[in-house]
Amino acid sequence: MADADTNLTHALVRSPIETEQLIIEGTGVEPVEYPALPEVQGTRINSGKKTSFVKPEEFPSIANNDYREALATTPGLLVSEEPSSPIVNFGYRGLDSQRSEFMQVLKDGVSIKNEQFGFPESHYTPILDAVERIEFIRAGAALQFGPQPGGALNFVMKMPPRDVPFQFETKNLFGSDGLYQNFTSAGGTIGQFGYYAYFDHRERDGFRTNSAYDLNAGSVKLVYDATSDSRFILTLDAYDEEHGEPGGLTEVFEPGASLYQVDRDASTRLYDLFRLKRYYAMLEYQKVFSERTQLDIKAFGGYLQRYSQHQRGGGFGIAPNPNPAPGSAASTNDIQDREDYTQGVDVRFRHDYDLAHDTSTFTGGMYFYHALQDRHDYRGTTPNASSGLLRRFNTGETTDFALFAENRFHFGRLSIIPGMRLEFFEQSLDEHVNTTKPEGTLLSQSDFSFVPLFSLGAGYVLVEGQIQATTTTTTDKDGKSVANAPSMVAGGPPRLELYTTVAQSYRPRTYGELVSTAPDGVVNGDLKEGDSIQFELGLRGKPLSYLTFDVGGFYFEVTDQVGEITGVNAAGATFTTTQNVGDARYAGIEAAAELDLLGMINGGTESPYGRFNLYGNVTFLDAEFTGGPNEGFDTTYAPDYQLKLGGIYRWKEMVKAGLIGNMVGDSFADANNTKSHFIPAYTVWDLTAEVKFLDGRLGVFAGIKNLFDEDFYAEIRDEGIVPAYRRNYYGGFSVKF
Repeated sequence: MADADTNLTHALVRSPIETEQLIIEGTGVEPVEYPALPEVQGTRINSGKKTSFVKPEEFPSIANNDYREALATTPGLLVSEEPSSPIVNFGYRGLDSQRSEFMQVLKDGVSIKNEQFGFPESHYTPILDAVERIEFIRAGAALQFGPQPGGALNFVMKMPPRDVPFQFETKNLFGSDGLYQNFTSAGGTIGQFGYYAYFDHRERDGFRTNSAYDLNAGSVKLVYDATSDSRFILTLDAYDEEHGEPGGLTEVFEPGASLYQVDRDASTRLYDLFRLKRYYAMLEYQKVFSERTQLDIKAFGGYLQRYSQHQRGGGFGIAPNPNPAPGSAASTNDIQDREDYTQGVDVRFRHDYDLAHDTSTFTGGMYFYHALQDRHDYRGTTPNASSGLLRRFNTGETTDFALFAENRFHFGRLSIIPGMRLEFFEQSLDEHVNTTKPEGTLLSQSDFSFVPLFSLGAGYVLVEGQIQATTTTTTDKDGKSVANAPSMVAGGPPRLELYTTVAQSYRPRTYGELVSTAPDGVVNGDLKEGDSIQFELGLRGKPLSYLTFDVGGFYFEVTDQVGEITGVNAAGATFTTTQNVGDARYAGIEAAAELDLLGMINGGTESPYGRFNLYGNVTFLDAEFTGGPNEGFDTTYAPDYQLKLGGIYRWKEMVKAGLIGNMVGDSFADANNTKSHFIPAYTVWDLTAEVKFLDGRLGVFAGIKNLFDEDFYAEIRDEGIVPAYRRNYYGGFSVKF
């Protein structure tokens, strides 16, 4: 079977055409990729959807897993900087980026969230050196992966190299503030067996006290080609990281506050830390019954532990008392330990069939997911205690079963794609210990939901694509073949196409929205899950061999959003209610273009001097609450604009250089739009370069992040402002054989 990369052959590419005394063979050169995933890809339908993908190898070596650089050519995705940890936060179109809660974050099509629904935070992100490509399916078009409204971000990992029995590569990187990164991999194929394994180590002291981190991770992928049309893929992952949490700052003066404008490098938390352990396995079976029929089955499961400890006392931008009196809040800490056990099965099927003299496609499948979480909360007796008195213990359980299907009705240039997803969702949370509540008041809550979701997409090819071809003519006189001049024939991705989608989505409850873990908290008895309807309309294409573009508009609403409201009861005591707090509206425009300047100068063919891709993409967004206590306010992490500009030069995969710019408008990190949670606009440029020698066996690379030393921050947490890195440097070398 072909490896994973061949799945990206565009569905519209036509086979070589053979007629009497005429053979046409495609020899087209594509300096710039088509700006969307193939219309039919494996067991998935992408037609009519707004999609994109990027290959990290197109960039010079990316230091420290920097997704800000890797997603530079992907419009709309907001990466919130968290420099003191390996955690990456993704947001999209005004949906909160914190821990990527509103998005589906996947690895080879399987969720990598801590717990997909009850605890939908993402603390783990794959190392870019092991990623083949990053696929992004926008918003409601991602129903094939799950119900969440923020779209699906899928990391497709590298497969074993097929052309060698053994291949070894190691990369060592050194940078500012004690940054060291090692990535080492080995892989190959021997007969029917393929293997690929890597080890990832990262460490850094950081630029603030208590901002060091240390990470060790690894993965093994084994491939067995059972027959010429079927194979098994086994993936085993291990991940272990720990980092300090230096706390937050503020720009609003109050007694005891650590002001950002006075000392942005100050730390307000000296003992707080976070630890994540993740062990996961996946077994996949792929079967190609024919060119028209394909089956894909994934069985997966694993264990995740999230541990954190935080000194009590202090506040927003305010450090706890450094010399706390015995018995005071600052002399103790809170410890949270969550353990998640997950398992599931994903089955997908695709079949092509003839309809109205064309080929239509049906895809469908089922998804089963089960998760069990034990949460323990302790009170430590010192600011840096790692154990203490048990205060809360609860168990959450989630069972999700989904049926999904799509059909692409294909009539010449027109495609119509109806889809549906039926979610059967059951969730429960049982309190076993809660010392903050009176005896005998422990809660046990469960909820079952059946949620049918539907979508309708369409695509229309306005201008068909063309590929360069060479004709060979056999003469009748002497039987010799004569090569004619290259010509253009129909084929390849469309030069211009319209696409549109309307889709439903919803966000299931989290465990904290089933039973409040706050000592004074209650959950409204008629709480509803937030749901959404999303609209997308766009125009994209590749009008020239060196130019691609994608421009479109979107509109969606999220109703019955869940939030916390603080009130005062008749006795004068404060309490917190988890309830539906209102609706929100999101509207905007996205546009992206990429131009191979050297290809254009060379008349549309690949230049002998390489490729110099100039890219630019922009998102304009208008997002606000339309109901509830925050009506008229901006939604969180919803900048009015995101502009990404830059240029990437590549020559024979031996020389790469990039200048990458990110311009982000101002936003708020809270729904109340308070002054303390305002994030000013910022502009960041990164400069990177890489050169390889000895036929790629030896390489050196270097870069400057935040080239113009922008003073900015992109994230505000409960503890305060999290300063981003100013100008910093890195360099290193790679060896491959």
